[in-house]
This record gives sequence, structure tokens and C-alpha cells, in this order.
Amino acid sequence: MPSTITTITNSIITFTSSSQNYQQSPSEVIANLDDLLTEILIRLPIKSLLKFKSVSKHWLSLISNPVFCRRLSLIRKPITGLFVDRIALKVNNPEYDFINLDSNPSSPPFRTLTFVNDSYGIQILQSCNGLLLCSGGHGNYYICNPSTNQCRLLPQAPVGGGVSGSILGVNLAFDPSKSSYYQVVYVGACDSFLDGQLHMEIYSSETGDWRPYGGILPAPSGINFNTGVFWNGAINWESSSEISLYFDVDQEKVKEMPMPPIPDGWDRGIYQYFGESGSHLHLTDFYGASPFIVYEMRTDYSGWFVKYHVDLGGVTAAFPEMIRTYRDPQDLDYYEYSILGVVREENDDDSYMLLHLPNKVVHYDLKDNTLKEVLDVASNGSQAVDASSLQYRWFGAFQYHRSLASV
Repeated sequence: MPSTITTITNSIITFTSSSQNYQQSPSEVIANLDDLLTEILIRLPIKSLLKFKSVSKHWLSLISNPVFCRRLSLIRKPITGLFVDRIALKVNNPEYDFINLDSNPSSPPFRTLTFVNDSYGIQILQSCNGLLLCSGGHGNYYICNPSTNQCRLLPQAPVGGGVSGSILGVNLAFDPSKSSYYQVVYVGACDSFLDGQLHMEIYSSETGDWRPYGGILPAPSGINFNTGVFWNGAINWESSSEISLYFDVDQEKVKEMPMPPIPDGWDRGIYQYFGESGSHLHLTDFYGASPFIVYEMRTDYSGWFVKYHVDLGGVTAAFPEMIRTYRDPQDLDYYEYSILGVVREENDDDSYMLLHLPNKVVHYDLKDNTLKEVLDVASNGSQAVDASSLQYRWFGAFQYHRSLASV
């Protein structure tokens, strides 16, 4: 067996054997050691990995490997920003503003969704772990990855006999820590909708097909199927009644989810935010101008608990323009604001809320109640005609996480 001698001189590694003699720099050695290279790449920001895909075919293969992508998804990365839809401006091909939340701000990935040529333009319905569920004209639905500019047109959901064709909601479920595949859930009305029956179809990117939900899908009143949130392995829907539903993706079962108790004197629940962050599901009440409660759902779905009490007194002192002085202080709309997101950080002391005030978006620290302006809406070219009005709502705010996921 030929012997091999390795010598390191002036950053050059020399391999000498009885059959050959060749030199490599340390960077070349690392590049050829897949295990070591993978351990280095897995620690880099996704923004860098997207660039490194073009270094070589070998690096492209490593970074695109599903095993690498799954390992990468297990490393918690902070939210990059929010795409926000300016309400009532453009119905077709809407423009999106971008609220940058990254420690190293960069240019917005897009203003309009031009990944595909849809005559009606496409708009975002939901974001889920780096992927966007979008809708276009003629009942088209797309899955897009804004980090890679990839977009897939889904096949039309089948509508069989006994189904009215009325679409109540379309939702995306994607957990890259478990699988590189995603599911899309379509909820429509049956002819017997008034009798409490719904129709559901499930699309899988693994098979590329839709299939009908096998069980009976009840239709309790007050459920908003348009604003489903993927959390805890399920698509969760909020409701104005005391009972809502969630769809367990792995078990493919629809189950009941309790809502917070409705206060005495109210005939239904009123909520101003419903969303997920850092593996936590949040719901915010709207029973008074201030203070208000941010609830969190227990992972076993046994109920909601109070996570935060938020008093807007300090916010109004810093931004008095949010006070509607012509309203009674007890009115629900005495303060002009909307919640765009509750952002949970790895260290919970760093968690915060994004509040939209007239022509501003501010970062509200949930621990010490400090404020920081993150977006001047007027200078962003999005100022409302009425300076006291709001341009953004929570259902038009979509999280952006950089992702290597394929569509």
C-alpha cells in the first residue's frame, strides 16, 4: 500500500505518496470534505446560502439537498420582515410595502408579485415558514418562495356534485422541520351549507393531486376560514363564537378548538389579531380601547391563557395623533391603531408587537413598554388620503422568512 505524507507550508497543503504528489490550499481541502463543508454552511445565514448556490454545481447540490434543508429548518432564525398589503388601493395585482425587521436590512424582495404572468395579477393569501400561498385570476392558486423567485401553479381543486362552488377559504400547511412537502386545504360550501355541512379538498405537493377529506366537516357559525394559521401541525381558524375548528394535518382530522369566553353583554367575540410566531399561537381581544389582552393557546388545545396585558397609555403619550378626540374614551375605536404582528423571540424578554398608527409602524417592547419607529409610511410613498386613517390590517400582513424550500 503506498504511503502518504502531508505537509503544510505557507497555507499550502502538500500530499505526497508513492504514486503522486499534488498541492491544495486549505479552502480547497474544506470544499472537498462534504461533512466539514456542510457543518460550515449550516451555520451561515440563508441570504448567504442563496448566493453560494452559484459557487459550483457541487455546492448547489449540497445546499439543495433535502437533508441539509431539513437540518437548516431546525435552527431557529428570526423573522426577516413583513409584507403588508395596502387596503383598498388595488384589487388586482396589489402592491406590497415591506417592513424590514432584519438586523442587516436589505432591499424589499418585491413590490408586486411578478413571479408568474397572470393577467389578473396575484395576491398573497397566507405566509407559512418561508412560502407564500397566493391567488390569481380564474380560480388559480400559486405557491411561491420569494427568496428563490420560484412559483408553482396548483391544479384546479375539483368541485364535485353537491358542492356549490363557493370558496370559504384556502390555507397552506408547511413544516420544513418534518418534510420538504406541503399541503393546501380548500374549504368550500356544500349545497347543504345551511344544514351545517362543508366540503374540503387537500392538495399534497408530494403527489401533485387533490383528494377529498374523508370525514364529515361541520360548519359552526362564525368561523373565518379565510384567515387560517398554521401552528402545532394544524391549520387553525378563529371564530366569533365560543367554539372554532382546527385541521390536524398529520391525522387529517377536523377537531374543535375553544375560543376565549365572550364577555357578558356581548353576543359574539371580537378580535383584532390572530397569528403565529416562534411556535406560539396568539389571539388579541378587542373589547375595549385599552388595555387589551394577548392570549396564547396551549399546545394541547385545552384553552387560552393570558400572555400579555398591553396598555396603550405610553403609546398615546408618544403619538397623540392616534387618539380620536371626537370619540368617547370608552369607545372601541377611541384609539386609531392596528396590530400587525406579535413577534416572539428566542429570549422571550425580547418579544415585541408591531403596531400600525396613523402613517407609522412602531416596535412595541412587550416587557418594558418602550417604543421604536420602524417605518414612516408617508415617506414610503404610501400615505393615506386621510392622515388619520390606517393603511394596514393584520389579515394583510404576511411574515417573510428567507427559505431554501422548493415549491
